[in-house]
Parts: sequence; structure tokens; C-alpha cells
Amino acid sequence: MSEEDRGRSSYLDLLITTLMEHEKSLDVAIEKLEKICEEILAISEETAPKTRKNAARKGKPEVVPSALDTVVYMKIRIDRPIEETIRLIESLKE
Repeated sequence: MSEEDRGRSSYLDLLITTLMEHEKSLDVAIEKLEKICEEILAISEETAPKTRKNAARKGKPEVVPSALDTVVYMKIRIDRPIEETIRLIESLKE
């Protein structure tokens, strides 16, 4: 193995390690965000009946939550080439 090949290998190892750590950090942040979203939803469900009653008394229209406000997160771990993974995801879209 030449010096250049060892340098590339070291760089790729560093890149892979960095990306794995970034993925772990991102997973932690997403889990925290999910908990916050669940808490906000619970609070809004508790206050929704009160808000509707107050709005009805004041003659204001009732606020209906939108079904378009959705966050989707999908984590896939597969040991396949990226091109194959992209084709797989594209086929799922159809």
C-alpha cells in the first residue's frame, strides 16, 4: 500500500467516523424534538375545548388544526451501495 493510498484510507476512516457521530447527534436531537412535539400536542389538546368554548362565546370562528402540518423522519440502515439505496427509495415513492 503506497503512502498516498494510506492517506486516502485515513481520510475515509475519519470521514466515516465523523458522519457516524453526526448521525448519532442528529438522532438525539430528533428524539428531543419528537418529545417536545408530543408535549405541545398534549397541551393543545387540553386547551382546545376551552379555546373553542371561548371562541364560540365571542362569536369567533372555530380554529381547526390542519392535516398538512406533519413532520416525517425515516431512518434506514442498510449495507448497500448508495445508488441501489436511491433506486429503492425512488421505487417506494411510486
